[in-house]
Amino acid sequence: MFGKDTNEGNLDKLKVGNTFSLFKTTWEILEIGQYDWRMDNSSIEYTIKSSGKEAFLEVEFHKGKYEVTYSESIFIEEAFLVDAIQTKQILFDNKLFELDETYNGDYKNLTTHSSRESLDCYLFYAEDEELLTIEKWNDGSYEAFLGKELKAKKIKNIKS
Repeated sequence: MFGKDTNEGNLDKLKVGNTFSLFKTTWEILEIGQYDWRMDNSSIEYTIKSSGKEAFLEVEFHKGKYEVTYSESIFIEEAFLVDAIQTKQILFDNKLFELDETYNGDYKNLTTHSSRESLDCYLFYAEDEELLTIEKWNDGSYEAFLGKELKAKKIKNIKS
């Protein structure tokens, strides 16, 4: 751990306007949100943008190390999302994703200072470790994201 990129120690403390390199691209942080998973853990979610593309970087400090997930918003009909939660699997982009973890908690946008919103979060994994996340919000709406878990060291050149 010592002698490595010092950026790794600050992944949950980035600010709006910070930039970093990921996938050979420079990303800028647009917004910051926080999930409270009600199990003595929380995660920070950065809304990030690079050359017109928007994505999300979720960072959780767990058991002494960072767990990092990169994802992009995808559209799946609500009926398919409801069915996926019930059957514990979903076929997307010719890949079978199976439910592995479920969390409930709440979310607050720290940039816009929104009120807290409750949600249930369902993590579905494919054989190639790709991750499909379904979020069911307290107001009955659904969102879906496709992404993957990353090693913290993939995030480089953090600048304010």
